Amino acid sequence: MTIVSVLRLNVREGAGDELARLYDELEVFEHSRRSGGFRSGRLLRPLREGDPYLVIAEWDRAEDYQAWLDNPVRAELGMHLGPLLADDVAGGELFEEV
Repeated sequence: MTIVSVLRLNVREGAGDELARLYDELEVFEHSRRSGGFRSGRLLRPLREGDPYLVIAEWDRAEDYQAWLDNPVRAELGMHLGPLLADDVAGGELFEEV
């Protein structure tokens, strides 16, 4: 069974390109992998201006996603990404693959 997290990011107007650049530059998904249980992830840009960006990630277990949420590295990365967002981000919704 695979757990899928869906995180919605409300990005400030005009900050989308910077968000995408920082996600790559800060190696967000590589840090997730080091946290454990991370399989893959994607940052999706909305086609309609003003809609949220999505971060879709696959995890071995829900506990692995929670460990990532609790990881101090995630908080450090958030300090760089946070100014680009319109609101705070606590965590995403979890789903299981069927």
